[in-house]
Amino acid sequence: MIKLVLSDIDGTITDSRRVLSSSASEQIRNVQDSGVIVSLVSGNVIPVMYTFRTYLGLKAPLFAENGGAMIEDSITQFFTMDRPMAFFRHLEKKGLAKGIMTNQWRLCSMGFDPLGTVENEISPLSAQYNVEITNSGFSWHILNVGQNKGFALHYLMERYGLRPEEVLVIGDNLNDIPMFMDGVRKAVPANAEEELKMRADYIARSGYGDGSAEILSSLESF
Repeated sequence: MIKLVLSDIDGTITDSRRVLSSSASEQIRNVQDSGVIVSLVSGNVIPVMYTFRTYLGLKAPLFAENGGAMIEDSITQFFTMDRPMAFFRHLEKKGLAKGIMTNQWRLCSMGFDPLGTVENEISPLSAQYNVEITNSGFSWHILNVGQNKGFALHYLMERYGLRPEEVLVIGDNLNDIPMFMDGVRKAVPANAEEELKMRADYIARSGYGDGSAEILSSLESF
């Protein structure tokens, strides 16, 4: 029996333009009303997660910056900004990256648009600063080592005393892989990256938010 649902946001409960899906929103509320814990985790920032928690009426904590910070009645910051900021400044100085607008609200990561080749120029430099690079499909992020969506999932499982088989995770992109852990139930909308589809227990017939609504409406089958 599923007791916790942890879902990505962009491309998972939105459409391709990042517009929130009304069908996914309705199903999220229905699932929570049934007694299941529902949480969201995103590469986006705390103000965005505060908005989702408030206007969807979610009771569980939500996670920003790929699990680096958490919002409930107050903000919890699990990682620091020191290393991501230092690496971003290095990339900026070398002309390899420019910052994104949401950086003004970030607590422990930096977002960037690459001006060079990520695989050949940027990623090899990350080891020197002991940081990790991930791509949400909408923007690139510089993270502390260990700062990922799996961290958020581990936190929730420990907090609520849950076994892996009592958890369902939903995601669509490569930065969701850390929460696609052994033992948990895994579902993806039809637009998901192939690597996630290969790991999934269920692939929705529809893409984006409509696919996640389909997944959530069939929760009893997991």
